[in-house]
Amino acid sequence: MRAPLAAAVLASGLAAGCDSAGLPLADVPAVAGDAIARFERFSFSNAAGQRNYKLYVPQGYTADKALPLIVDLHGCGSNADEEARWSGFNALAEARQVLVAYPEQDPNANGSRCWNWFLPEHQTREAGEPAIIAGITHEVMGRWNVDARRVHIAGISAGGAMSVIMAATHPDLYASAMAYAGCEYMGLPCLGAPSATPAETSGEMAFQQMGPRARVVPVMVIQGDADPLVPSINAEMVVQQFLAMGDWADDGANNGSISRVSAGTERNQKPGGRSSVIDRYTDASGCLLALHWLIEGSGHMWSNATPNGSPRDAALTDPLGPDVSTPSFEFLLSHALPANGRACTAS
Repeated sequence: MRAPLAAAVLASGLAAGCDSAGLPLADVPAVAGDAIARFERFSFSNAAGQRNYKLYVPQGYTADKALPLIVDLHGCGSNADEEARWSGFNALAEARQVLVAYPEQDPNANGSRCWNWFLPEHQTREAGEPAIIAGITHEVMGRWNVDARRVHIAGISAGGAMSVIMAATHPDLYASAMAYAGCEYMGLPCLGAPSATPAETSGEMAFQQMGPRARVVPVMVIQGDADPLVPSINAEMVVQQFLAMGDWADDGANNGSISRVSAGTERNQKPGGRSSVIDRYTDASGCLLALHWLIEGSGHMWSNATPNGSPRDAALTDPLGPDVSTPSFEFLLSHALPANGRACTAS
């Protein structure tokens, strides 16, 4: 189950224990009023294991102002530097004054550097990679001034599948989620085929995993309709899984309290590039529960990313696709953890 494309296409050579400039790992304290932006690597460990991560701190960060935090999970074979470059999240974070953390998979945990979303031991709250990723999130929140109601989880491919797991295992930590070419909760096979688990069933299992922390978690789902690795039907299943999960979570019953029907569809055309179909799902109060971008003709790749000429970039970036990074930021930052109750909350 270890992502067939990962071994063939998604190989990386990041030197463990050093950042992109070859500097050693360090626990660098926050600096009030930073004159320059910072993008540094750290090491985290807890009872579940050890992982490195990089953190982007925007220029002008001051410890007296709480900033939103986005935790972004790379795909198979990738790393923090590549994920940051393809997503363009650091530039968006600079413009919007947001912290972005990029956890990195350890090749000793998965030889293809895939997050182990498909293994049961990494699908629950208190163990495995969910516990490590949540631990990294808490470490960033403890070291920097983070708005605890505006912490978000995002990811692509294996990272997208893991972001779905994080939304189910830690709904009390992440206000909203973004899954790009991901898979529904406990949704196998997903790779090369649709998940065999109905979205209704997956949504109920995710709700059960939430436990007493259950709440409606808004999600943005992005997918290319020509993706050979994660067929696009899986994206609709992720959307419906979150809606089913929210239906259970808002009042503890599967009673249609949240509509599963799109509240509006539009088409987006990038000049000289690909078109996309965008579906929006809102609750009765108008809060955006789910946003589904389906990019026509795009494969398993970051849309609108600028390739650098390398074989990996040629295979895994799509300059013809629309900008989905900016809408991702807008979606994530438009939601906050509810101060009270379980409902969808706009910030």
